[in-house]
Amino acid sequence: MAEIRVLPEKCVGCRKCLPACPYGAISMLGRMAVISEACVFCGACVPACRYEAIELRLPQTVQPNSQARGIWVFAEFFAGQFKSVTFELLGEAHRLAASSGEPVCAIVLGEQAAQSYRQLWAYGADEVLALPTAKLDQRDELLYPLALAQLVQAYQPSIFLIGGTGFGRSIAPRIASRLETGLTADCTRLEIDAQSGLLQQTRPAFGGNLMATILCRNRRPQMATVRPHVMHSLAPDISRRGSLTYAEVRLPENNLIQQLDLRLTTSESLSLESAEIVIGIGRGIGSPRTLPLFQDLAKALGAGLAASRAVVDLGWLPYAHQVGQTGITIAPKVYLAFGISGAVQHLAGLAEGTYIIAVNKDPQAPIFQVADERVVADCIPLAEALLSMAKPKPKPERTA
Repeated sequence: MAEIRVLPEKCVGCRKCLPACPYGAISMLGRMAVISEACVFCGACVPACRYEAIELRLPQTVQPNSQARGIWVFAEFFAGQFKSVTFELLGEAHRLAASSGEPVCAIVLGEQAAQSYRQLWAYGADEVLALPTAKLDQRDELLYPLALAQLVQAYQPSIFLIGGTGFGRSIAPRIASRLETGLTADCTRLEIDAQSGLLQQTRPAFGGNLMATILCRNRRPQMATVRPHVMHSLAPDISRRGSLTYAEVRLPENNLIQQLDLRLTTSESLSLESAEIVIGIGRGIGSPRTLPLFQDLAKALGAGLAASRAVVDLGWLPYAHQVGQTGITIAPKVYLAFGISGAVQHLAGLAEGTYIIAVNKDPQAPIFQVADERVVADCIPLAEALLSMAKPKPKPERTA
C-alpha cells in the first residue's frame, strides 16, 4: 500500500505544497500541512516542499505472475437464472480470447446455479468452474469474495471480469483487496494490447468528460467490472460443449450475512434493464405530484420507468430507477425522455442504438443534440395526450 505523511519536525508551514496538489488534498492545521483522504499519491507535492517535509512511500514493483492464464467471467445467478450481463461478458471474453489465445472460463457459485452450466457453454464459455455448495445459493456479499479469492489463488487466471450490477460492484473490490490486485470499475471497452498482451480497460472519467484507459501491469488477475448492456453476447449455440470442473474451497461454518427476507427491488420487478420501451423523467416534470401521470403512461405502454439523478436526489423515485453513470445502464429500443436536460452523466446510462425521443420546454436542452426526435413542448399536456391515446377505448354498448 502507498503511504504519504507530513514530517512535523521538518514542516515550517510555508504553504508551498497547497497549490502543488491538483486534487486539493492538502490543508493547513495551524502551521502544519495536513494531507486528507482525497490524496491519490501522485507525488506532486513532494518536490514542491523545499524542506523535504513530505514523505511518500510507494509499494515495491511486483513482477506479474507468468503462470497466470485464462479469462474468467463471474456468472451471476439471481432469481433462478443467470443475469444477462453474464452472457454479454462471455461474448466479450470470447472476443478477447481471439487476441490472447487464452481459454474463457465461467465461474459458477451455488448448487442451483451449477445445474445450468450448459447454458454457459452455449454462450461462449470454453470451461465452467463450479462450486456447487448449497451455502452459496444465497448471495452473500462477504462469503462470495472469500470463495472467489480462493479460486483465483488456486487456478491463477490472467483476467477476471465481473458484471457491474449492484451485487457485482459490491463483491469486486472485496475480491481485489484480498488478492492485492487492481480493479477498474464500470468499463465500457476492453482490448488486448498487441505489444504487451495486457488488458486495456477503458472507462469514463471526470464526470464522463474523457475516457481513461487503465493497465494493470504488475498484478494478476487484471480485474474489471463492466456495465450491463455495454458489451454484446454471442448467439447461443446449444450444441456447443466445453469442460466442467467442480472445485472446493474452505468456507466458514455459518453464513457471514443472515438473510431474513428477499424482495425484488423496483427495477427488478419492472424489468427496467430489459424493457424495450423506457420512459425517463427529469426535474422538468415539475413536481412529484405529476409522477402518477408518468407511472400510468408507463403502465399503459408496457414500459419501464427511469429517472435522472436529480429526480432520485429529490426523493421523487427510489435509486432503483436511476439511469446514468451513477445508476444503471439500459438498452431499450425506444427511450422517451420527459423533462430531462441530457447531462452526459445521464446519457452514459443509455446503450448505443437506443432511439431517443426527447420532450423539453427548453429548445436549447443538451438532450436535443443527441435525440432522434425532438419535441419542444410542456411535458404534462403531452404526456396526458399520450396516455389518453394509449388507454383502450371502451366498446360502445349495443342496443337491442
